[in-house]
Amino acid sequence: MKKIIYISILITFLLPSHLLGALVTKTLVKDAQAKHGDFAKKRFLSLYKDLLVKLKNKSEMEKLTAVNEWYNYIQYRSDIKVYGITDHWAALYEFVGRGMGDCEDYTIAKYCTLKALGVSPKKMKFGYVVYKSRSGKNISHMILAYLTKAKPKSKKDILILDNINKKILPASKRKDIIKLVKLMNGDTGAASKKWKQMQLDMKRKKL
Repeated sequence: MKKIIYISILITFLLPSHLLGALVTKTLVKDAQAKHGDFAKKRFLSLYKDLLVKLKNKSEMEKLTAVNEWYNYIQYRSDIKVYGITDHWAALYEFVGRGMGDCEDYTIAKYCTLKALGVSPKKMKFGYVVYKSRSGKNISHMILAYLTKAKPKSKKDILILDNINKKILPASKRKDIIKLVKLMNGDTGAASKKWKQMQLDMKRKKL
C-alpha cells in the first residue's frame, strides 16, 4: 500500500504545469481528489500516464483504440441519476472526475482526448443515431465517428467509437445502428448552445 501511495505522489510531482494543451495539470489532479476523492485522482493520473504520455508518438489507430478502451471502462449512468436533469453535456473533467456518465459524455471525452493527442477535429464527427438493443427497443444514442477518408464514399470509410459495442468497427458492420439521424462537427462547425457551454466548462476545468 505504501508503495502505491508513493508512486501516486511521485507521478503527481512529476506532472509538468502544462500538458498537451493543458488537458491535465497538477492543480486539476488536486482539485479532483478534493472534490471526488482518491479514485478521481487515480483516473486523472491514468489519463495522463496511460493516454497522454504513452500514446503521444503512437499511430492514429493505436490512439483511437486505446482512448476508446480507456473511456469505456467508466460506468454508464443517465443524466437524471448523475445531474438530476434529463440532458447535460458534461465536460471531460466532470465525466472523469465523477467516474460516470451517458453516451454524450463518452463521445465528448474521447473527442477531446484524441484532439489533444493530435488527431484532427476534421476527421471526427458527433453522430446522433438510433440503436436497436438486444431486446429490440430503439434507443436514441450518440457515437463518435472517425473518417478514414476526407470524403467518405461508403459506411466502410467511417469507424464508430462507442460505449455500447466497445470494439471500433466500420459503420458498415454496425447492424445494430439502424438509422443515422445526424452527423455534427465539433470545433470545425457551427456551435450549438450545449456545445458552447461544454467548451466553457472545459476551459474552466469544471469538475
